[in-house]
Amino acid sequence: MKFAAGLIVLLALVIFLLSNRVPVTIGFWPLGTAQAWLGPVVEGALALGFFLGLLAGLPGQFYWRRRARAAEKRLAAPPPERPPPLSIPQ
Repeated sequence: MKFAAGLIVLLALVIFLLSNRVPVTIGFWPLGTAQAWLGPVVEGALALGFFLGLLAGLPGQFYWRRRARAAEKRLAAPPPERPPPLSIPQ
């Protein structure tokens, strides 16, 4: 199922890429300008934003993974021995 969904998304991206072959001018402030097709520019911006979002989420993901591993270790360790209950003389 995941393969089919991925194939559909890939097909949609290729159709978008081939449908938007209008040349556009891209300005890079310190470097100048460049000419490129609209499709690759949009898909490149999408990919760049996706990977920057992944990088932004990594610190939080590491934090929660570390907490989950620590909780698993606590649960896997045998419970400490309890001392016998104190008997109260009557």
